[in-house]
Amino acid sequence: MISREQLRIQKLHSLGLLDSEPEDFFDTITRVASVILDTPISLISLVDEHRQWFKSKHGIDAAETARDISFCTHAVESDEQLIVENALNDARFAQNPLVVNTPNIRFYAGIPIRSLDGYALGTLCVIDNEPKTPTAKELAALKDLAHLATRELQFRERMLEAKRSIQSSESKFKTLFENAAIGISMIKPNGSWLEVNEELCRIVGYSKQALSTLTFQDITFHEDLSTDLNLLDQLVAGKLDRYQLEKRYVKQSGEPVWVELTVTKQLTANGELDYFVAIVKDIQSAKETEAALALLRKTLEEKVSQRTAELKQANKSMLAAYQEKIASEQLLQNAELELRTILDNANDAYVCMDADGVVKAWNKQAEHIFGWADEEAIGRKLDKLIIPNELQQAHQAGMRRFALEKQSDMMGKRIELEGMRKDGVRIPIELQVNVLEINEQILFTSFLRDITDRKQLESLLKNEARNDPLTGLPNRRKLEEILPVAVQRARANQTMLSILFVDLDGFKLINDTYGHNVGDMLLREVANRIDKSTRQSDTVARYAGDEFIIVLEGVSQVADTNRIAEKILHAISEPLHFNQITLNITVSIGIACYGSESSKETQPAELIRQADKAMYTAKRNGKNGVFMVETG
Repeated sequence: MISREQLRIQKLHSLGLLDSEPEDFFDTITRVASVILDTPISLISLVDEHRQWFKSKHGIDAAETARDISFCTHAVESDEQLIVENALNDARFAQNPLVVNTPNIRFYAGIPIRSLDGYALGTLCVIDNEPKTPTAKELAALKDLAHLATRELQFRERMLEAKRSIQSSESKFKTLFENAAIGISMIKPNGSWLEVNEELCRIVGYSKQALSTLTFQDITFHEDLSTDLNLLDQLVAGKLDRYQLEKRYVKQSGEPVWVELTVTKQLTANGELDYFVAIVKDIQSAKETEAALALLRKTLEEKVSQRTAELKQANKSMLAAYQEKIASEQLLQNAELELRTILDNANDAYVCMDADGVVKAWNKQAEHIFGWADEEAIGRKLDKLIIPNELQQAHQAGMRRFALEKQSDMMGKRIELEGMRKDGVRIPIELQVNVLEINEQILFTSFLRDITDRKQLESLLKNEARNDPLTGLPNRRKLEEILPVAVQRARANQTMLSILFVDLDGFKLINDTYGHNVGDMLLREVANRIDKSTRQSDTVARYAGDEFIIVLEGVSQVADTNRIAEKILHAISEPLHFNQITLNITVSIGIACYGSESSKETQPAELIRQADKAMYTAKRNGKNGVFMVETG
């Protein structure tokens, strides 16, 4: 069994702070701690398995010490603050090398710094070579500073967890998209294919490359196109949230194939149409089954009618009449057997119940979806099998209403709702209910399908398209989600927020001279350099074309923002080598700051507008520079 100390060490290593470069945030904390407690030394110490390593240090040159002589180890192991007013009078430390020799520690005060799950990973401590008794205010200030360090460490821990979650979600979505057993596509407003999966290619008989040169109009069966386009126009106009229809595509071989098509639309942040999402299900076999059933019914009706006429005309003898009756009954039994075979092998669950809601028929697909065997289901009421508790009263009321009125708005329509499996798990289902009256007996027949995969795909498709495919950075849509939250956080915490609007100087000339491939490689390299020049807590997004926006949260002062901007200028100005091409490029940066003195009415879009305006001022000032405006 893994011990708590082993878990603590694992947590420390997972944050990637050990042996990392100094950071202004932590250095500021140690400097302030030395000033407040009037000590020559202050440290942010992380206690590893065999050493304590200093993430930040003030007043000392050493980067680490052995763990067994570390004062901070005592604070971490005791999981509480440690105050030593005079080490010479403390039996634990009187002979410690750090007390006997340099730095001759006498006074020590250390506060644990913790992870999200409460592990003490290290301390914020202050050290003096003279005995000292700290005041209550000094200790309170030290605890506040340790709390700031803890919050920063826990913020980074959350960011790492979020990054792992996003990477996992993206991987799952890609796998689900490519391996889905249903056709999925993203379609441009003009009808051309933006993305298609392998199942869609199989359904329509085209390769991805072949589809990329066509539109959905090109492969839609001519007689079905006008209906599809009419529904699409209503979707674009906002009259429909989605539409569904059965239509035919024409395969590359020239053969038609029936599909069930569900179409939704995706909008840009400005409310403009971005692309359509189409879910395509191959229903060719279902259509063939329907045609076979229709032909079978027609054949049965014709044969029964024919036999009835023959019996009336040939009622010359009881034996002949009896033989004709036996033949007709056998024909009906065979037809029922054939119909039962078709229903048992249908892709959808088939359920039939009487006017009291008692199940009369339950096919194999119903067993597969809901987990009830036919011998368990037949003879029981449907609401006790697959209808959740909170929907049972509505189901029973609908049955009673139909018994009185002999009509219902639900009959013959596709309906989406929740069903419940035998094991209690709820699943989204789609069903269509029809009513039959045979010998004055009411029967309800319904086809049901499990649409869990479709719902998951719809959810994933709504949440995709948040990252720029060229640079891997958050795109404009994601920025517009992140920025309002950052502004609200800065307002609530009364901290400063900075927006850097970065625009490449002369990018169009490079693009025109060397082509889009070089331009794309340049944009990826610039994105990489900007990302490396910023902090882990900062957000770097590709805004549009050769424009990037950086959101800096928790900036202590304006000088820190300028320092990051200058770091970006320096990083971009380094020559870029692509194959045998060397490019020298610069950027112009506009900065807008939002601070505690800023107006509460300041909106995220206004911050971007101010930063954009400042960027153009930087360009007019000769490019390759920074211009800042302060947002009031």
